[in-house]
Amino acid sequence: MVAGSARDYGLIWDRHRDRVIRHLRLSGSNLVDADDLAAVTFLELWRRRGDVRFVDGSLLPWLIVTAQNVHRNAQRANRRYRAFLASLPEPEDAPDHAEQFAEFDNPRLVRLRALLADVRPTDARLLAMTSLEGFTIREAAAALGVSESAAKMRLSRLRQRLSSSLAPITEGETP
Repeated sequence: MVAGSARDYGLIWDRHRDRVIRHLRLSGSNLVDADDLAAVTFLELWRRRGDVRFVDGSLLPWLIVTAQNVHRNAQRANRRYRAFLASLPEPEDAPDHAEQFAEFDNPRLVRLRALLADVRPTDARLLAMTSLEGFTIREAAAALGVSESAAKMRLSRLRQRLSSSLAPITEGETP
């Protein structure tokens, strides 16, 4: 393994992984963190394979000391991260995005969508551009390639149709 044999490294992994994980668990790491820290420990073994010390022919003591150092480093990093998060200003209150869709199933809106699905696409675009996007009739007409007078006539007819079709809905009525 010291010479770089992947097969021998795998043998050491198989022989000592469980002991390293158990040591990390006893040091206070949860199972997922212990697995991650064991992987870091064995990475250090591979990285520093020329500098490892064997005790009575065993690599386990070096692995345990290295695992303990890796564990302490992870704890320090976690404390620094928590301190950094605590130093950040509190986030501003943000609007609830679900409120944008709260009215989505409103019977009046369902009826409006159904009516708009039946109109000519140019008329629907005119209405959207003028009512929702804030374009003037002249700007919307030019963008859609119709004359301003035709756009005014189409919008007038569409608004009449919508206002007569969208009479107030009483509670419990379906569109």
